[in-house]
Amino acid sequence: MVTIRLVSERKKRGISQYQLSRMTGIHPSDISKMESGRFPCFSGWRKRIAEALEWPEGRIDELFTEEEQ
Repeated sequence: MVTIRLVSERKKRGISQYQLSRMTGIHPSDISKMESGRFPCFSGWRKRIAEALEWPEGRIDELFTEEEQ
């Protein structure tokens, strides 16, 4: 299965979609749609998600690339 790296990084940190939603102010259904590839991840959202996951600013694009599960 192919997903964006965000899913594995979020799970690795033990953060649920709901928790990520609370941390970023992005609606939980939008996070779900984003992770499944049904909704685009806007640049402002990318930055908020990366900050919530303490992801390096210079590598934000890596967080939203596809990976094989």
